[in-house]
Amino acid sequence: MRSRRFYWLGLLLVPIFIFQGCKPEELITTPMISGLNCETATISATPVNGVAFSGRVTIPYSGGNGMVYSSTDSIASTGINGLKAHIVAGILSHGEGTIAYTITGTPSAVGKATFPINFAGQSCTIEVAIQADTTTPKPSTGSVGQVLAAIDTFQTTLSAAQRTAILLPFTSANLNKWSVQAGNVTRNGLEFSTMTAMQVIAAKKVIAAALGTTADEGYDEFIQITLAEDVLAANSDGNYSSKKYSIAFIGTPSETGKWTLQFGGHNYTKHINFNNGAVVSTTPSYQAVEPRTWAQASIVYAPLDNEKNAMAALLAGLSTAELNTAKLNTVFTDVLLGPGKDTDFPSNKTGIAVSALSASQKALVLEAIKPWILDADDVTAASLLSSYEQELNDTYISYTGSTLFNQSGDYVRIDGPSVWIEFICRPGVIEANEIHYRSVYRDRKRDYGGNL
Repeated sequence: MRSRRFYWLGLLLVPIFIFQGCKPEELITTPMISGLNCETATISATPVNGVAFSGRVTIPYSGGNGMVYSSTDSIASTGINGLKAHIVAGILSHGEGTIAYTITGTPSAVGKATFPINFAGQSCTIEVAIQADTTTPKPSTGSVGQVLAAIDTFQTTLSAAQRTAILLPFTSANLNKWSVQAGNVTRNGLEFSTMTAMQVIAAKKVIAAALGTTADEGYDEFIQITLAEDVLAANSDGNYSSKKYSIAFIGTPSETGKWTLQFGGHNYTKHINFNNGAVVSTTPSYQAVEPRTWAQASIVYAPLDNEKNAMAALLAGLSTAELNTAKLNTVFTDVLLGPGKDTDFPSNKTGIAVSALSASQKALVLEAIKPWILDADDVTAASLLSSYEQELNDTYISYTGSTLFNQSGDYVRIDGPSVWIEFICRPGVIEANEIHYRSVYRDRKRDYGGNL
């Protein structure tokens, strides 16, 4: 009996000894690893001097303790400047695994960009090779000449099979074959995912030559919307990626005859229509974005805010009576004239006529049109704006929902003899609690160069 009493007494005394200083090993909550191997790090693509870059470096580690780790401040490159590395938050494995850093920016020279990595008690240095840009188009004059020069250079990077795939007959079926669906969608021409890094750079130079130069519009907006695709890709099932965008030539690019440069993907589609060496239209044109804003490498992106703000300013300039006249009874869940809706223009105009507005209100209408038109090359944009300004008195404004564009179903339309623009807020697909923007710009007279 005495031995049992001492046994139970011993058990009772154990916690006392512990609390009095005999402590177990403290619980570890910070991420820790025993080794970090930058020498075997891999990068998703090769940066090119002077070209905006977005990629990911993956670094193996050993001895992980299974703890969560968060994003930290950006690491600026040394050696070759212009790039930043930013860790992607995650959870360590128990043992071996990998961590990832996004690499973004524009390299300033050819050579090696280095990043000192300090993570979970270990450090090493990443070296990223920067290649020379070998896709500079031959000299040319005029916007169409620049596009043709960029196309010539791009085609020299392609195989015979790729050149055949990208060049399509000039037919209505090919012109109106475009989609804004995500995932594995078959589009005209070549998808970026099937090209080498240098071929994608050359393809983007064709697009840059054909689009406008205004900040946050034109080519700048195209790049930002494709960057948003990679933000979605990091938070979804793989149906989204900037590499799922395509480029095609419908008809033979030349200074004579009709042909169209078509490019786009899930949230962006553009038709640049040429006839005898001149751009005759840039529609249909579709832009959307999800998320509508995000930050990356200390830069905040909001590629369709100019469009939203211009439409909000237009409606804010109307009186209560004018808003009542402009308001529609219909509830919209999407734009009316997206892909496959080429002949669905309403026969009757609705809303308030611009002819009933003051000079200052008319100026707001023209300002609301501008963000879509400025996506075109600068010469074409000026010509189109002049045409739409002459047609303002026969143009109508309508909307539904609120005028702030901060909730699903908020919708606005500008409908003229030529110009047609729709802008709508919709629930997010990936971020369901956040709205995202969709818009379409059409031209009743000039869609597909007036060839449908």
